[in-house]
Amino acid sequence: MGIDAKSVKELREKTGLPMMECKQALEKADGDISLAIDELRKSGAKAEAKLAGRKAEQGLIGSYVSDDGKLGALVSVCCETEPVANNEDFQKFVQDLVAVIGAAKPADRGALLETPMSGGGSVKDGVTELINRLRENISIGGFSLIEADAVVQYVHFDNRKAGMVGLAGGSAADEAVGTLGKDLGMHIVFSVPQCLSRDKLDPEIVAKEKEIRLAAAQNDEKNANKPEEILEKIVEGQINKFIAEQCFLEQEFIRDDQKRSVQDSVAASGTGVTVTDYCYIATDAEASETETGTAEEPAEEAPAEEETGKAEAPGESEA
Repeated sequence: MGIDAKSVKELREKTGLPMMECKQALEKADGDISLAIDELRKSGAKAEAKLAGRKAEQGLIGSYVSDDGKLGALVSVCCETEPVANNEDFQKFVQDLVAVIGAAKPADRGALLETPMSGGGSVKDGVTELINRLRENISIGGFSLIEADAVVQYVHFDNRKAGMVGLAGGSAADEAVGTLGKDLGMHIVFSVPQCLSRDKLDPEIVAKEKEIRLAAAQNDEKNANKPEEILEKIVEGQINKFIAEQCFLEQEFIRDDQKRSVQDSVAASGTGVTVTDYCYIATDAEASETETGTAEEPAEEAPAEEETGKAEAPGESEA
């Protein structure tokens, strides 16, 4: 059957896809716009499969904090190029997605993909439709939810990495708490801690580091005449410093002129708060190793080589 230009235009306005693809979909659907949309979604799934192997090294962070400041969500969405990251449809999807995460509180990645979007369809459907429209490999990276008395976020100026902190004993409406929380988020982005406190650090990481450092000490000619127990003490001191460097609460706080630890600096802030949780989210693959809370790992199809997991010197966020 012949397809009139009005139907093609209507379908294009609904989907944002090229006129020719809309016409072809309408031809397959015998002019039925609803069926044509289904056809386009099917072709989007095919495009998604074809593009899945391509590196997605760009993207954006979506951020959400509830009105009462007690729940926060962060998510990274990865794409291939900066123009797509700057695309209005892509940016809208990121913000819609993080709002959905904040409202639905999905337990894991599988639950997130099945969560309904406000505009209809699931999150997975939304990703497929976005790929179909923008023709790039697009994937949801890590996401995290934190609930606490006060949740504060810091999004780096490049919108590709962010830190979030949960605080007990205060309110996000308190200016001092908000400022402290933002500074803590900035510290997270700059220092990328691996865990909240030393009891949360994987014992295997510590054991491996100790093994390496002890072997290095034993093989050092300068230690040839030192007893084994002395070498053990030397390595013990090194390991203690190593652990402190990995743990958020024990790291030297970048916003403290007195070079106190995060925990000591927070205690001295006069806000009366304590840190209960944190997360680091970024559009690079290394973020999966440093997220805490309820964070989920980034998709395998979206590795990054450009980022190193360490942010440049912190600056004021535009978010």
